[in-house]
Amino acid sequence: MTGFRDEPASGTKTAKAPAAAAALTISVTAATVAIITGILAGPETHTSIAREFPGQAVVAAVAVLRSVHEVFSVLTLGILAVVLMSTSRTNRPGWSEISATARSLLRVFSAIWATAALLLTVVDGLNTNGLSMTALNDPNQLGFALTGTFYPAAWLIVAVAAFIVFAVSLLSESWAAHAVSLWIGMIAILAPVVISQVLVGPDHDLGEDASIIQTPLATVVLGLLAAGVLLEIFHPHCGILRRMARSKLMWAGIVVIACTDVMISIFKLAGTPLLESTTGWQLLTRWAGLTVIVMALLAAASVRRGAARTGILVGFTTWAAMTAAMALVPSPNYFAPNSTVAVFLGYTVEAAPDPLVLLTHWRINLLLTTVAIAAMAAYGLGVLRLRRRGDSWPVIRTLCWMTGWIITIVLMGSGLGKYSPADFGIHMIVHMTLNMLIPAFLVGGGPITLLLRATTGTGRLGKQVHSRVNQLINWPGLRLLLHPLVVFVVYVASYYALYLTPLFGELIRYHWGHQLMNVHFLIVGYMFFSLVIGVDKLPIELPHIGRLGYVIAAMPFHAFFGIVLMMTNTPVAQNFYRTLDLPWLDIAAEQYFAGGIAWAGGELPLLGVVLVLAMQWTRQDKHDARRFDRHEDTGLSDEFSVYNDMLRKLAEMDGAVSSAGEGAGEGTRQREQ
Repeated sequence: MTGFRDEPASGTKTAKAPAAAAALTISVTAATVAIITGILAGPETHTSIAREFPGQAVVAAVAVLRSVHEVFSVLTLGILAVVLMSTSRTNRPGWSEISATARSLLRVFSAIWATAALLLTVVDGLNTNGLSMTALNDPNQLGFALTGTFYPAAWLIVAVAAFIVFAVSLLSESWAAHAVSLWIGMIAILAPVVISQVLVGPDHDLGEDASIIQTPLATVVLGLLAAGVLLEIFHPHCGILRRMARSKLMWAGIVVIACTDVMISIFKLAGTPLLESTTGWQLLTRWAGLTVIVMALLAAASVRRGAARTGILVGFTTWAAMTAAMALVPSPNYFAPNSTVAVFLGYTVEAAPDPLVLLTHWRINLLLTTVAIAAMAAYGLGVLRLRRRGDSWPVIRTLCWMTGWIITIVLMGSGLGKYSPADFGIHMIVHMTLNMLIPAFLVGGGPITLLLRATTGTGRLGKQVHSRVNQLINWPGLRLLLHPLVVFVVYVASYYALYLTPLFGELIRYHWGHQLMNVHFLIVGYMFFSLVIGVDKLPIELPHIGRLGYVIAAMPFHAFFGIVLMMTNTPVAQNFYRTLDLPWLDIAAEQYFAGGIAWAGGELPLLGVVLVLAMQWTRQDKHDARRFDRHEDTGLSDEFSVYNDMLRKLAEMDGAVSSAGEGAGEGTRQREQ
């Protein structure tokens, strides 16, 4: 998608009323639908899932605030994405006219979003704990409302993220800071999603992964479209919607949203007919909203701007209203029969995990498989762009990148990934592979270098991407995040903080906890190995001798951690594993095995990294020597001449000092005589 250019700012003041009216209409419509849904559903929405009914006032308040959250989270992140893509015709630093308008809207939308999320920390706490509004007057009941479920903490995460977006839009002129705030917002909106309806029922691992993929993507894609409509009200001739309608990325995003929504629908319906539940009708209505958006985009591509704007607003309102309303009514997956193991994992693991079972019992990890496929596809497109331009790219780098992601798909989709939540020993194998083996391959791919080379000397979009990536690399916040000391502490401390505290026992109970740990292992490992053997240029780079010391310093911590696990009498997360009550699981033996894996599995990969580092060091020395020889042969190097001149000057200075000393001595002798 190309950047959006400047245009004269005429009509901006007169456009404020229609834009405000559009945003208000969307919010009121979504809130009305949600309130009606909550009222018609009645107390059964709570009693059917063993909750106390908190009263209509609480339900109505939750309906309104959830609707405001759905609308303004999408508008905020969509407007923020427009800000990041806007460019100026002039060479001056700063922002374009379109992004200036967008930033003004961003401040308002993010403030509303933050306020709604902050109120939901209390109101949804009352709702999910079955407490009425009178509980606000009782400190004990209020405390229970804020701690009885995960929802208050989830909404607090959203509120903090929304406030960060607001603060950045208000105080910062940095493009990189706005980009980071977008990522923070996209991640934060997952918090109330992963603990909601997709957390329960058979196959909830697949349903939750589909929601994790869809939620941030739908927020940005639909937000871009809604933001485009509002900005075209302010700037009628900017052509934002037309550019979006012609963007392959936009259409790819819509396809992914549709595919994941089908998966979510199959999971939520849990085998019940589509039209025999409230959830089914809500899903059907949401599909209708997405269909209207698609038709509106087609109209925008054919320059029917009026129909496109109306269609996008109608489709977006429908999507937001149904998303908010669905959160108020338990879906059929709540009531599907389930075993104890499937309650926690989403599936059963009846057979003991012998080598044959680990090789043949596969279950796709939808989230990491999708990430892996997207990463390989993007990398392949970058290499293809270079080859079409006549530039070369090392085959070994491509092999490293592809190998790392293929290992990820196989690891997480095979029996190892399937059994890792239920078996601590297998979990440690997965952990060490994600944290040490896979990142060692990925950093050898040099994805940032490839991106910079692929966008060098291309069109306006390529130059914009190239410039923005450089800004992000040189951002002070990233420099701090990738500081060797910070990375080392996070890399080493993660083992102790996760497994030697109650944290692992809490996270392992939920699928989102599994995925959070997996992603954390992968990212932290990538950060560590990028400093040691990575080929991308980093804000702070260590010399080869420093890299060697960096790796050697990490080795004792792995060994000590493994020994601690092997010698600990109390098993890690023993309550969880005892609850699973798997007949083939020996909890103490698996912890001893996990300690051995952490010990040996931590040392061997690091030794391999030392060998790779030694090879890189030797290759760099040879490269420097060849470059020096070339400079000597062509007369470009004057290091020896400079060195000889320095020695000659020192000799002359020594001679002058000696002569002066001898002259002074002769004068003294003459005076004495």
